[in-house]
Amino acid sequence: MQRRTITVVAGVLAGFCLSALQPVQAQSTGLIPVRAKLGAIYPTDGDTRDLAGSTHIGGEVDVALPKLFGGKYLISAGYFQGSDNGNSLRMIPLTIGRYIQPPNPVGALTGNVYFGAGLGAYLVRGKVAGVSESKTTIGGYGSVGYQFPNPYFVEAKYHLVGKVNGLRPGGLAITVGRHF
Repeated sequence: MQRRTITVVAGVLAGFCLSALQPVQAQSTGLIPVRAKLGAIYPTDGDTRDLAGSTHIGGEVDVALPKLFGGKYLISAGYFQGSDNGNSLRMIPLTIGRYIQPPNPVGALTGNVYFGAGLGAYLVRGKVAGVSESKTTIGGYGSVGYQFPNPYFVEAKYHLVGKVNGLRPGGLAITVGRHF
């Protein structure tokens, strides 16, 4: 567990150190920049896939904070759930992360890649053989995405989360989203 925590902290620090890069530009049509994403998370732990299924459907909503310290920060809330043979796993990530985007002079025409890292609370509920256990644990993520020239984007986000009831909900989340 300590090695995972160190890895998450190192990833977040690396993201903060990259502040020389241009922050992600929100394409918002409303007063508050909001992004909504739908997709699935694919747990990397074999026992979790065997017990609760290999695909957990869900989504996330991100709200942009005012630019702080020269960067863009997003507060995110998500919901992912998978089940198989009466066993289930639900994960609700509540995180804050920093996003950066390399400069691209033709980004308005071609779109652009962005990167992010964050930390937060993960509310996890695992049900195995009729026994449920809920736990709130600290976790983190690293992400990479592609913002198309329109308000749509795709994102891959890897979550690192602790174990609950023998299940480890962390894994790769692939989502498709839109700015509002």
